[in-house]
Amino acid sequence: MDDSSPAGIGHNMPPLADRLAIDHKTLLDKVQALADRANAARDTVEKDGLKSDDDILPLIEIGKDAAKLAKEVDETRLATTKPLRDDVETINGFFNVAGTRAERIKSALAEQVGAYDQEKRAREAREAADRARLAQEQAAAKLEEAQNAEHSVLGDVVMNEAALLEEAAQKAAHQAVKAGTAPTRTAAGTVSTSGRWTAEVTDAKKIPLAKLRPFIKLADLEKFCRAYAAAHQDTKPLPGVRIFRDTKTSFR
Repeated sequence: MDDSSPAGIGHNMPPLADRLAIDHKTLLDKVQALADRANAARDTVEKDGLKSDDDILPLIEIGKDAAKLAKEVDETRLATTKPLRDDVETINGFFNVAGTRAERIKSALAEQVGAYDQEKRAREAREAADRARLAQEQAAAKLEEAQNAEHSVLGDVVMNEAALLEEAAQKAAHQAVKAGTAPTRTAAGTVSTSGRWTAEVTDAKKIPLAKLRPFIKLADLEKFCRAYAAAHQDTKPLPGVRIFRDTKTSFR
């Protein structure tokens, strides 16, 4: 790297975290002041306990102020990141247009080349199957000739020929099974096909859910259980599931 190269704009700026701390010092001071109040209230509670409604008044006030401050922090975050998010959206849009065009070109050509390649593979498979059938017929004919030979020496010779033809027939049958499966190599590149087994639902009511149990992740299963709990609350227990009301305290 050439050390004499001019430094880029902003090279002498502090790290982003330090700049944020400087730019939003007032907000951080508010958070610190709120934390000091909360710590003081906690110490009082640990010392004296909560004995009446009056004892929780300071806690409620701090909780309300915390909710307001949390909203202010989030609004400041959104305002600070908006230009960056706009830039990212613009950048993504720019490259997505170019990428989409390239993808369309690839898909169109892949469709044309794929159709040709599939027909070529099917033709190779048919030709290999024909060769295997012919080899098997020749081997069977030679075996019949050996069995019908009147002279034992001639029969042995023909039998050896039949064995060789049978071996060739088995080899041709093996090649027929593999025909049309290898990638197509050309001077411009290699053409190959790939695929994966998939499925689509045609009638959800007919699906035997018990057979799907080994393939359902716990996180997905929990989503269904939460939907069940939201629909039935605690009126209909579900074996293996604890249904409960998740409560939270809020301040107004």
